[in-house]
Amino acid sequence: MPALSIPIRRRRRAIIPLRMAADHGRRIAVVLLVTLLAALPPATLLPGSPGSVRVAGMPLLSWYAFLIGPVVAAGTVVLSRLGR
Repeated sequence: MPALSIPIRRRRRAIIPLRMAADHGRRIAVVLLVTLLAALPPATLLPGSPGSVRVAGMPLLSWYAFLIGPVVAAGTVVLSRLGR
């Protein structure tokens, strides 16, 4: 009867392929977008209520939610795509 042991050789392998590990632009974009999302709720709780300050008749948080956040997010995506 043949031996039942199968030789297994351990090789050092990267868990993440190198082409993905080198994509720093995408990581920076993800961190920036998560920061944009996470910044909105605490802004409502700050003392002095800076979110209720009105700019051109609209609250500052509305400007952030409808204009500033999406523009920065789109710019981040474009810049991360150009970095490839």
